[in-house]
Amino acid sequence: MSDRLHIILSGEEGKVRTLLFSKRKLKLTCFLTVSVFITLSIISYNAYHFFYNNKALTNQVAELNQELLQSNQLKTSLALQVDNLKELNDTQASTFQQEKATLLNTAVSELEERSGMIERIMCNIGVEVKEGAKDTSNSGGPFLAPRASAGDELLQRSDRYMEAINLLPLGRPVPGLVTSRFGHRTDPVNGKKGFHSGVDMRGRNGQKIVATADGKVSRAFFNGSYGRYIEINHGNGYSTKFAHMKKILVKRGDTVKRGQAIGTVGSSGRSTGPHLHYEVCLNKKPLNPSKFMRVDKLSQVTVIPRLIVGEKQKKPSSLTAKNTHTASSAASEK
Repeated sequence: MSDRLHIILSGEEGKVRTLLFSKRKLKLTCFLTVSVFITLSIISYNAYHFFYNNKALTNQVAELNQELLQSNQLKTSLALQVDNLKELNDTQASTFQQEKATLLNTAVSELEERSGMIERIMCNIGVEVKEGAKDTSNSGGPFLAPRASAGDELLQRSDRYMEAINLLPLGRPVPGLVTSRFGHRTDPVNGKKGFHSGVDMRGRNGQKIVATADGKVSRAFFNGSYGRYIEINHGNGYSTKFAHMKKILVKRGDTVKRGQAIGTVGSSGRSTGPHLHYEVCLNKKPLNPSKFMRVDKLSQVTVIPRLIVGEKQKKPSSLTAKNTHTASSAASEK
């Protein structure tokens, strides 16, 4: 069998042309053609796949660049906000320091003014505030300079004043008019000359009677001609006495505060009508209550709160009367 392939071509004019091919060369050509086609197809597919992946990566890079740009913008914005907050904080801190200094100066000024007012009032009623005696035995340690701060001395002085004032009988136990003053008088019952150790104040039957200072009830009972009677010990030698009451609202040993109700106005004991007999004593000696009673608004004085951090131990205060407070004083209320 021949391994050649004959192809005969005839034209319209009757011409005949013969093409002679070898079967082996034809097969080889076909094989090579198919191989080239397959190779080109694989190359084209890989090129398309690479181009697609490259485009996707390019898009991702663009998105990351956009996100990076936004992140930088956000970072810049946050840095600006931080700077603004720092500036605002510095401004507020400066304003706060100025307001603090102004408040401190105002507080010290008001405190000094009120301390001066308290000094004048206490001077008018003849009372001095002295610090207690200091015992330096059995003590020692290294010396450290005091840590002074604005207004500290005034605060300490006001603390001593307020501690003293809380124990000082100031104001009126009842608002009624004085019907019998301290000192020599004509007795309202028998008409004889005598000495009155307190003041009598008119009041309504059952009207509330209040303590004029902090203290402790030392006596509360029916005391003969004094009728229903209360005595309050205020410390530092001061005491107050209340007589002719209708009702006693406290008992012996009770601790009372200024303004607290202790009884009601009555006419018990040796009395001509509803009133309160009120005494102020220092070391058991009667004083003229009028000066103490005229300071009826001192109990409303409010001391400015402490502005200095850290409470300092309060020094004990003592109340001593000047020579104007004597048992034989016969000065009457003006």
